[in-house]
Amino acid sequence: MLERILELADRCDYDFRVTANPHDPLKRLFGEWVEYYRLKWAIARVLQPTSILEVGVRYGYSAATFLNACPESTYLGIDLDSDVFGGVKGAMRWAKEITRSFRAEFIVSDTQTMARFPGESYDLIHLDGQQDGDSSWHDLQLAIRQARWILVDGYFWTSQNFLSISHFLQQNRDAIRFYGVIPGYAGELLIQVSPQAREENAEVEAAFSSGVLRETYSSSYFLQDCGGFEQYNRNGGKYLEDERLQVVAAVAMSNGPQRVLDLGCGRGELAHFFAGQGAQVTAADYSQAAIQICEKTFEGEPELRDRVQLLCADVCDMPLTSTFDAVTASDVIEHLSPDELDGLYARVSQHLSQGGLFVVHTYPNLWLFQYDYARKRRIASSVGAYLPPEPRTRYELMMHINEQSPRVLKRSLQRHFEHVVLWFGEPGRPARSLLEKMSHRDIAGARDLYAVAAHSPIDLHQLQQLFVSTPILPDELSGIRLEVCAMPAVVEPGELFYPLVEIVNGSRATLKSGQPNPVHISYHWYHRDTHDTVVFEGERTTVAPPLAPGARRRLPVRVLAPSKAGDFLLRLTLVQESVYWFDMPPLSLSAEAQVSVGAVQEAEATLASKS
Repeated sequence: MLERILELADRCDYDFRVTANPHDPLKRLFGEWVEYYRLKWAIARVLQPTSILEVGVRYGYSAATFLNACPESTYLGIDLDSDVFGGVKGAMRWAKEITRSFRAEFIVSDTQTMARFPGESYDLIHLDGQQDGDSSWHDLQLAIRQARWILVDGYFWTSQNFLSISHFLQQNRDAIRFYGVIPGYAGELLIQVSPQAREENAEVEAAFSSGVLRETYSSSYFLQDCGGFEQYNRNGGKYLEDERLQVVAAVAMSNGPQRVLDLGCGRGELAHFFAGQGAQVTAADYSQAAIQICEKTFEGEPELRDRVQLLCADVCDMPLTSTFDAVTASDVIEHLSPDELDGLYARVSQHLSQGGLFVVHTYPNLWLFQYDYARKRRIASSVGAYLPPEPRTRYELMMHINEQSPRVLKRSLQRHFEHVVLWFGEPGRPARSLLEKMSHRDIAGARDLYAVAAHSPIDLHQLQQLFVSTPILPDELSGIRLEVCAMPAVVEPGELFYPLVEIVNGSRATLKSGQPNPVHISYHWYHRDTHDTVVFEGERTTVAPPLAPGARRRLPVRVLAPSKAGDFLLRLTLVQESVYWFDMPPLSLSAEAQVSVGAVQEAEATLASKS
């Protein structure tokens, strides 16, 4: 397509100067603009739009160009009609004059104050890129909801504009079918919006409730965008590697519940974990794609699948006939309208047992964007750096119809539960405000909100201890076993891989990766023949949720292969940070495996050299 556009632009003889205003203050640049408008003419001629919207009309040169290329099109132009932002007050009168033989209309307005452009949809929306970047971002946010094609003028106009538009492309890549850049005079960026994205946008704007979003919760969303998808794609959902899910699971299982309700179960990682702990689980999600993925999560494990009732149902009105010892809602509540959420809390309250816990996680803490991100943008601007006005992804903007501030979340839960504990978390410190005082700035910058609600008093000390790990005496640790369940025989030099290990906790201590002395799974690398140490301090894998005495768990362990080829011995063990390694006396706990690094590739290279 771009080749066709460029060839047509080279061949056409369109000259915008025929209708240009002789009193234009920038008349001196007309000679440079001839090729610029021929390119726009060629773009329109190839796209053949029947409806065109333009933001930033000025004297109407682009309007006349598009309509000359596509005379049957309808055109709507929007301009401030002022002397600011490169405009000229009164210029729109000239634009109206040179397009009066076409179906063209003009509006004097500021698009920065609009929630959407006038009208419904357009085949082509032409945006005059703004130098500050933020204005371009705002207009693009509107355009991607109403356009088949978007043409952005001035992509390279300023560094800020370039960074802003580029970030927009990255954040909205799932909504874009194609884009291409023609450097030209100031950079023409041509975007084709995907048909699916246009349909999703139309559905979302139809009403304000989670119901209209149902079809957007597709397999591609769960497997390519939804938080934790990378871990799921690596382990099939059979192991909890996502920190937020580890926290929710730890709190939910702290009383050893037998009946668990997982609301908005998504891919099924939590449901699988709860079933693996022996609980009877009801897991619900109104997305058929989610339920199908859940079924795959339990493949090959019929004994676990038998403990789970999977329901493709709206959590707001799904049938509930019993009470539950634990109810979880991880990354669900921000997807429900306030009325839906209030109704859900009422239903959970009705079906939560007297000693049960309702565990909630939501991202983002709304204050993160309201206050902390705004502060960071001001700092960036003060030093000449740039942060985009909107850090959320397109899916987050579309699906997060009710992001929660801590005050709103706690107040909403307190309407239905007598006891509520809320805390702020962030990556690496998910229980931060439970364990330490946080400043107002830290609170505003916290990424995650967690909450526990109950009908009975919540033991705050017990809750805190889920995330605290202090030195364990060696005599408390006897009886722990570590076994290798799956290990590749050959890996690439420097490859990050994940052997499967089972921990059997036959000790009297709970193993957990809390602060200040977390217990981790780690390893050492040795030369197989000489037993010389190659790597002593291996990567760390958390033991989360906590592993209680008498419990066992399989975990994929994060291992980084040595950087050089050879035959090695991998010794897996546990370490309590700043205390001791569990493979040292008196414990001597380890599991070993022989691994070749780069052997296959070296053999192939040798054969190739001989041939």
